[in-house]
Amino acid sequence: MRFAVMSTLLALAMAAAACRGDGARTTPTPAPPAGADSGMLIMALRHDGHELLVEVASTPEQREMGLGNRDALDPDTGMLFDLGGTRVPRFWMKDTLVALDMLWIREDRVIAEITADVQPQPGVPDSGLAMYAPSSAVRYVLELPAGTAEQLEMKPGDTLDFTLP
Repeated sequence: MRFAVMSTLLALAMAAAACRGDGARTTPTPAPPAGADSGMLIMALRHDGHELLVEVASTPEQREMGLGNRDALDPDTGMLFDLGGTRVPRFWMKDTLVALDMLWIREDRVIAEITADVQPQPGVPDSGLAMYAPSSAVRYVLELPAGTAEQLEMKPGDTLDFTLP
């Protein structure tokens, strides 16, 4: 008897959880990027009609952590680094476990350069890690899973559409 009562209560609770009570449907939200437990803002970025969901690294701490220690990145995801001003940044692959495309983006959201298929360097001491930088000042850096820039036919001179809050 106790089992029957508990089963009935459990079924009612599950049914109630599935309904909002007002007949309204909820719209599913896109899943956050894999490993996106960093507390960073997630926003949409568009290129030629294709939408990517990217985390925004805008604080020094977020920029330092970057995509480090991620086992994988889902397709159509990445990280946008807002440098807070125009400069020539230097990036490395410290603690990065996945190959990346790095897109160097000017203040006007135009791709200045692309460094494609940057490989992780596991086991290399910090002093031996390769450094990556654009040849001119940029405001943003977009990191995507390696091969994404080629797949989406991204190239220098293309404009990316995004709005930071």
